[in-house]
Amino acid sequence: MNTAARDRALLPTAHEVIGGRTPVSKLKLSKEKDGSLKVTLHTSRPDAVRIVTRELTEAFKEKIGGDRAVTVQVVPEARAVAKYLRLSPRKARLVIDAIKGKRASDALAALRFVPNQAAEHISKVLISAVANAQDGWGAGVEELQVTNILADGGPSLKRVRARAQGRAYRILKRTSHLTVILTEAPPIVAKPKRVAAPAKPKAVAAAPAAAAPVAAEAPVAEETATPVETTAEETSAPVETTPVEASDAPEIDTSDRAADTSEGADQPRAEGE
Repeated sequence: MNTAARDRALLPTAHEVIGGRTPVSKLKLSKEKDGSLKVTLHTSRPDAVRIVTRELTEAFKEKIGGDRAVTVQVVPEARAVAKYLRLSPRKARLVIDAIKGKRASDALAALRFVPNQAAEHISKVLISAVANAQDGWGAGVEELQVTNILADGGPSLKRVRARAQGRAYRILKRTSHLTVILTEAPPIVAKPKRVAAPAKPKAVAAAPAAAAPVAAEAPVAEETATPVETTAEETSAPVETTPVEASDAPEIDTSDRAADTSEGADQPRAEGE
């Protein structure tokens, strides 16, 4: 018996113990390192399943047989399914890849701005899955994560397009089934603030080479003013001044010719003028 068939064989046992009103979306049987068996139950009502954990353990142990220990783990999971949507699965997967693995709040915000017909259908199914989680164990939209979204192909509507010479081409109008799976998101861990590294000390510039010693300047002899010797005759002899007589003064020309300053006055006059 393969793994999938073995898991499906345990589902009726789980439904008998839990009851038909509590849905179990997935059941997985795995083997631990110590040899014990672990049964993982995915359900949208984890509180109702945890109440009957002991009864489930005994029922699974009896069904499996053997002396190995069996433990039951309950995983909260919400699902929503939309079937027979007039949407191509290929076009739906283009939008699904953009939001898979994100928080439900971030996925809904991103779908609002995707200009694609598939975004509207996926948004409706995602809102329905969030409502199922809130009704199942009281989880909010900020506490959920989009674990997986499936876009499976549905039946295709067959149509015909008329072509030349009586021929007809087949038209396939495809449909799809959307399945949204939500689980509890891990807590948000605040990223540590990056502390700036201390600044490296600047390299000290090399000291300039020692300047050559300046030759000692020779002492400049102080100039001493030498007194000028003056004789008694030069200092005591008075300076003689000769009066200027009137006859010696230069004569001033007061004739009319001297006063004539017009053009040609200095030229000699022709005879007969």
